[in-house]
Amino acid sequence: YSCSPVALTPCCRSQLELDTQALLKHLLGEDYEISFAPGFEEALSLIVAEGPFDLFLLDIGLGPGKSGTELLHVLRDREPTREIPAIAVTPYAMPGDRKDLLGKGFDEYVGKLFTGTELTENIEQALADS
Repeated sequence: YSCSPVALTPCCRSQLELDTQALLKHLLGEDYEISFAPGFEEALSLIVAEGPFDLFLLDIGLGPGKSGTELLHVLRDREPTREIPAIAVTPYAMPGDRKDLLGKGFDEYVGKLFTGTELTENIEQALADS
């Protein structure tokens, strides 16, 4: 696939978040063009400035303020981004979390800690279904 997913990971808030961003670059960087935004408002600006995107990787925990789920709802309300698949990236891994996030409009779900294979398979599935 030739794809430009946007990965929304809070920037410089903790070592874990920096590690997640580095992991995404490592796992996806050769096959996908990735853009990162540190939060809700920055993500909206990035999507307008650099779009169109083929896929959104939305971290559920965007830090203080609005969540990745709230960002998804804004994107679904906008014509240019309404049909773009979105994958939830989340530390939530309890039974029922996947169903809950899919019910909120996400196309796929990846729990942290994920494998490269799991992430790539979810991306390919979301793109194939769109």
